[in-house]
Amino acid sequence: MLIKDVMNEDFLTFLLNDIAGEVIQKLYKSKKSYAAVVEDGKIVGWITSLDLLTGCKHVKIEEAMLFLDEIKILSPNDELTDELILKMIENEVFAYPVVGENDKIIGTLSVFDILKILKY
Repeated sequence: MLIKDVMNEDFLTFLLNDIAGEVIQKLYKSKKSYAAVVEDGKIVGWITSLDLLTGCKHVKIEEAMLFLDEIKILSPNDELTDELILKMIENEVFAYPVVGENDKIIGTLSVFDILKILKY
């Protein structure tokens, strides 16, 4: 099964200069715990609610986010393998960004997306 068959295309994005407190509120209202950080439509980082909670709510998310070299980036044509699922479990990672051409985020793959396919 390919990532594009499982990924969620209903995701949030934020800008580098967005304020962490506002981002936390938007994540909460959307019932999300992660989001991509973009600049000119291209992904530049990844933020989780835990990253934001450990920092000050008045900082820009650029100061709290994980940079691309710190996270795994998935392609829509990657295989959803047992190895990938095990890495998510071992590293307690909730989600990864799915990035298409020109570094544009096109979806996310979360543990909840995987659970949905396993349930049905």
